[in-house]
Amino acid sequence: MASEKPTDPESFAAARDTKAAELDIKDEAGDLAARALTIAAVDEETARKVRRKIDLRILPFLAITYALQFIDKTSLGYSSVYGIIPDNHLQGQDYSWASSIFYFGYLIAEYPGIAVIQRFPVAKFLGVNVILWGAILMTTSACTSFGGLATVRFFLGMVESTISPGFVAITGIWWTRQEQAGRSALWISFLGVGSFVGTLLAYGIGHIQSTLSTWKYIYLILGAVTIVWGIVFFLFVPDSPASVKWLSEDEKVIAIQRVIENKTGTKSRRFAKEQVVEAITDPAVIVLGLISFVNAIASGGLAFGSLIIQGFGFSSLQTTLLNLPLSAVQVVAQLGSGFLTTRLGNSRLIIGSVAMLPPIVGTVLINQLQVTNRWGRLVGVWLLGSYPVGFMIILGLLSTNIAGSTKRSIASGWVFICYCVGQIAGPQFFKSKEAPAYHNGIVAMLCGFILNLVLNQVLRFIYARENKRRDQTLEGKSEYEIAEMKRESELQGFEDVTDKNNVMFRYAL
Repeated sequence: MASEKPTDPESFAAARDTKAAELDIKDEAGDLAARALTIAAVDEETARKVRRKIDLRILPFLAITYALQFIDKTSLGYSSVYGIIPDNHLQGQDYSWASSIFYFGYLIAEYPGIAVIQRFPVAKFLGVNVILWGAILMTTSACTSFGGLATVRFFLGMVESTISPGFVAITGIWWTRQEQAGRSALWISFLGVGSFVGTLLAYGIGHIQSTLSTWKYIYLILGAVTIVWGIVFFLFVPDSPASVKWLSEDEKVIAIQRVIENKTGTKSRRFAKEQVVEAITDPAVIVLGLISFVNAIASGGLAFGSLIIQGFGFSSLQTTLLNLPLSAVQVVAQLGSGFLTTRLGNSRLIIGSVAMLPPIVGTVLINQLQVTNRWGRLVGVWLLGSYPVGFMIILGLLSTNIAGSTKRSIASGWVFICYCVGQIAGPQFFKSKEAPAYHNGIVAMLCGFILNLVLNQVLRFIYARENKRRDQTLEGKSEYEIAEMKRESELQGFEDVTDKNNVMFRYAL
């Protein structure tokens, strides 16, 4: 005989709490996740109000921090036309190595940083890193040699290494799979905003005439701004829905309930050895890393962007201003791609491939046009601005398509290690003896763009084939069976089950 269902509110609440207590929640959301899984879904308007609060309280911090990171990371490029090369006695490939060594620090700190992100409050940890990178940036102004410059660049890479994987984790915690594409696109698009603002700042600072060399003011001003922002980030960005102060207890449950269908949970602090093996043997994870590598080769090459433009025959101040269209292309390409991915289902990797076409054309123009055709070659440089869309796409897929906290950490580490290797390799294709044309460097960038396009489609094929295989396993099952499988799948997201072992998990394309 079936047991009677409770009808009065107190009995219903007791039954709900008992059911919640029986769940094997491994997610740090804990009781909130249990409540979210066992109560009825709230109405759409209430969920929308919670989402609006999350957007307004978290997105601006991610966007502005990412813009600052890009400005600070590329400050070497801005300062290259304002005297940092002669003042630090850089010769031969010294400038290339000063650019690359940032990513040696990034590389060494990547996995330790991701391990800390998994085990400690993510926002507080990131806030401390922002403060540290601002302080290190300011010390760059005291450098007088390649050794000193290389040292501060190395440590700058170490403290900045956790920002992107940290933001990927934050995006996965707060937004649904459908929302993640647009939100990721927004904060990643601030690479372009950072480039635009950084260019204007560098132009304004370039007019400073004082006892210090102009390039030193770039580091002093940017570093001070970053320290202040890091303090703000530390104080106001919450670590998770469980710790947030600007949501009521009911709204916290709703915030968790909104992301149940992600099937990825929020965050688990446990370490699962089997997930490590799964991550390093997953073909999709391997391809994600390869895409990151080839995209980063081009990004590393753009450390020479200002020197390339100056080589066309422009002055230092003109060179700085002529970086603005490149920044504008970045902003438009990233925001436009983010908008399209939210409007067109399963289009991310197609959009990522299309975004590689303008840079391919741009590198051909730079290499093939006559040296005297400086404006035509300059247009080629501006067309490179859509290449960051490729990196934006894979960052979105990291938070959307990988379940299991340990697996996601290992996969993120792999992707960013490949990113570091590409960033280290990119500048090395630019030989000082080939200045200002840098033929081999431009060809390396062209190869990176083409491989990015091809690998996007390889990854799409892997995801589509697996989705089709999983759909076939549902054939012949009743609606009730499928509904039960979906409910179990949602629970598995908070039990730290990986995407491979969750039969109802479907990959975004």
